[in-house]
Amino acid sequence: MNNIVLLVLILILSHSSFANSIMLQPNVSPLAAALRTGTDTNGTVLYLCIAKLFDSIQPGKTWAGYNRCNVPYGGKEYIVEQFSIPEQHSFGSFSWERHQLNAIPIGRDTDDKPLYVCHTVFNGSIQPGKTWPGYNHCNISYAGREIITDFFRVLSRPQEIIIKSPVPEGQIGTIHRHY
Repeated sequence: MNNIVLLVLILILSHSSFANSIMLQPNVSPLAAALRTGTDTNGTVLYLCIAKLFDSIQPGKTWAGYNRCNVPYGGKEYIVEQFSIPEQHSFGSFSWERHQLNAIPIGRDTDDKPLYVCHTVFNGSIQPGKTWPGYNHCNISYAGREIITDFFRVLSRPQEIIIKSPVPEGQIGTIHRHY
């Protein structure tokens, strides 16, 4: 009986239409789990990439089918071919904030300062870039250059909001029990 079941399974699995349907898998982009950081002027979605450059670890931008990481550095846009793409879930909960208070460190500059990812509206697009502690600008790479912008948001941990309300008069130390 076991031989008959095994033979039937082999016949089913070897049938060409069944074999092909198992082999077919949807094309999954390597950027499917990446952190989206902006949208280019042509509507292309931009993602965070991280590249080593001049003894530093720099955040940059990449997009589907490009296979490179563009990094703003030293007044230029460097195109780096060896880079990594961190997955969005590795950042946990995050938001884009106007200040660096809870900024998430992404890289390190040559002077060992932490680098943060920022993004800004530029030329009808949302361009990602970098900033660092005490620096009130976002440096983006665009059209071969590093461009310094002033209005930006920084990738940050969400800020916890704690609201304290005064205790009503006469209720200090009062115990309320609910059954």
